[in-house]
Amino acid sequence: MNITKDKVGALIFFIFSVSYGYYAYQIPLYPGEEYDVFSSQSMPKLYALVSIIISALAIILSIINDIKSPPCERANKQDFNRKGWSQVALLIALMVFYGSTLELLGFIISTILFLIFGYLILGERRPKILIVASVPVVLVFWAIMTQLLGIYLTTGDLWG
Repeated sequence: MNITKDKVGALIFFIFSVSYGYYAYQIPLYPGEEYDVFSSQSMPKLYALVSIIISALAIILSIINDIKSPPCERANKQDFNRKGWSQVALLIALMVFYGSTLELLGFIISTILFLIFGYLILGERRPKILIVASVPVVLVFWAIMTQLLGIYLTTGDLWG
């Protein structure tokens, strides 16, 4: 049995879903809410259950397809390679960097840097595309969130 991207993705989603389900039971209930049919725990528990079922089915179907496929077809399937793992690790490190610089640099600069470096990690090298795909997207999103919806997004400690 080969470990493919489908199996790894489904397994990660399964682990996330089980963890989410565990924490759904940790949501505190208001007094008297424990006897209600629908409480603050209801939807998270339902989401966890549905996602556990879907991810388990994805794992099972991937294994069944692996067993049913002929050996020559199994050899052609793309396994999870070293480049894929390094991209995943770099993107996780980039998310940590983004979370740690959000307060310091502010939403706009942190998000533009996050998108540019994310595109670089994924293989885009053209500077024009990097700028056009990140700066306008962030500025439009910022304008919608702050000006239209009135949601506060940090301006950053570096500027204020």
